[in-house]
Amino acid sequence: MVISIVSSSLSFFLLKGLLETKNRKIGPIIAIFFYLNCIFLITYIFMNYLSGDGINDAILFHLKFGIKGFGVNEYIFPFILFIFLNLILLISFKTFINSLSSNTTKTTKQKIVSIFVLLISFIFNPFYQDIFLLFSSANSNVKIDNNFFYEQDNITNKNEKNIIFIYLEQIERTYLNNDIFPNLTPNLSRLDKKSISFTDIDSPRATNWTIAGMAASQCGIPLLTPIASENSMSGIDKFIPLANCIGDILSEQNYQLHYIGGSDLDFAGKGNFYKSHGFEHVEGWYELEDIINDKNYRSPWGIYDDELLNIIYNRAEKLNNKNINFGLFSLTLDTHHPNGYISKSCKNNKYQDGSNPILNSVHCVDELIGRFMDTYLDSKIYDETILVLLSDHLALKNTATNMLKKGDRKNLFMIFDKSTKPQYINSYGNVFDVGPTVMGFLGLNTDGLGLGRNLITSKSLSETHDIDFVISLNKRKILDLWSFPSIDDGFKILNNENKILFGERFINYPALIILNSTNEVDQIMFDFYYANPLINKVKNLGKNINYVWIDKCSKIYSYKNLNEIDNPSENCLLIQDSKNIKFKITSTKDKKINSNLIKEYFNDE
Repeated sequence: MVISIVSSSLSFFLLKGLLETKNRKIGPIIAIFFYLNCIFLITYIFMNYLSGDGINDAILFHLKFGIKGFGVNEYIFPFILFIFLNLILLISFKTFINSLSSNTTKTTKQKIVSIFVLLISFIFNPFYQDIFLLFSSANSNVKIDNNFFYEQDNITNKNEKNIIFIYLEQIERTYLNNDIFPNLTPNLSRLDKKSISFTDIDSPRATNWTIAGMAASQCGIPLLTPIASENSMSGIDKFIPLANCIGDILSEQNYQLHYIGGSDLDFAGKGNFYKSHGFEHVEGWYELEDIINDKNYRSPWGIYDDELLNIIYNRAEKLNNKNINFGLFSLTLDTHHPNGYISKSCKNNKYQDGSNPILNSVHCVDELIGRFMDTYLDSKIYDETILVLLSDHLALKNTATNMLKKGDRKNLFMIFDKSTKPQYINSYGNVFDVGPTVMGFLGLNTDGLGLGRNLITSKSLSETHDIDFVISLNKRKILDLWSFPSIDDGFKILNNENKILFGERFINYPALIILNSTNEVDQIMFDFYYANPLINKVKNLGKNINYVWIDKCSKIYSYKNLNEIDNPSENCLLIQDSKNIKFKITSTKDKKINSNLIKEYFNDE
């Protein structure tokens, strides 16, 4: 990135006077090449600031699913700067073209050097590398090795213990390294010795953001989405519904499952994830605001951790008193990058001189977790409950990133089980292994889950294979876990709710439903922040495509170059065959669309 920035800056000046008068026509081509490269570089720098890892699966995921609930305060200035720099580039475009053909005459050697520097800026631009890595395996035709993907039926429970999962926002094991962070986490370090602690847990591809870390640790899969179908999952009712996750297994074992998080459930689809996998009670900021002491006491992300941990403990105590099997999953917030937040109850406990905000936040949460765990370990809850403390993912770019890079960065993964002797387990593993390992402590006869393995009874795939390559091999299988609604029994359109019902499943509309050769749903696309409306996606469909498009009548009639109907605000359904010869437009006003009505237009007669 640094090389690309330096070479781009140099080429801006070195390219002046590059062209002779007779070659001025190629000036705009060179300028477009230079400016696109700069825009992509600026975009990468901005995305890298957001993700801490360049343009990765997390960026793609949030572009697809939206950012509702996102704590934007820390990113207002970087976003303004991002827009400002791009505006400066656009404004200077014409001046740059003119400078390419200035009266200054360059020698052949100077021209070669200036072009070489421009090529260097292109070659080292990290934007292209990240895009290539993301999309290189998107349409892989490599045969899937199903032996990698663990699926086990007939799971039984031998001891019926309860389970509490507490994800600690971006608190990774590296923070426990006293050589790098002396006395930063005295409570977690103390608790580490009282737990079954796994010391070598990596984050493979598509696992290093919150919802991805949850899916990885609970379902044993990376959070891949169908890139080829653009925004195809943002309006789907269920979140990876065919994945077999901890919640699904515990629900089958009659556990009452709760998720408690301090942020908006809509952000990244966390609420939908838990509701899709056996959780009866799913609560975020809006569901919890009536039970907190002060509604104004919240960070940009949601409930502060001191308040949240009190809610978690009180809920655990109530569930334990009911004498039922329960699972309680939760996520803290205060240590969110880049600066973190400080709960009132530990605001005076600064780390060292207090100059590093994220370390102050980590130090504060360490104190809060210490108090919580001391109370928990002395309670009756612990007698029949296994508690897991773990990272939701490795820390993203924050005010301690340069210090974190000095360590061997691993995820936190501690299990507290009263019936098991505390110990360190140094086996190499990854976050996919968390789920099956924890279920083993619950007495469930599960040696694996998805790409995860029980680290007590088996070796992790990370130890025996290149885990990112394994992910590539299984990508199609993982994408298929999202599933799509079927049109076999037709569907009903509910105008008042903007929903399309497929039996018990639904999607939101406007929507473009792409059908495969057997008229099964292959892709579903939605408007994406108005940047790429469905009418454009319809126009760009390839040949031999059958589709159903539900949108405003005015848009559909415009696409077909037909006169507008009496009420253009109504919704219409367009059924279009692959030859673009037969089509049918019908009103969607609360009517059932029989599947035969659709299929008759797709018969090759």
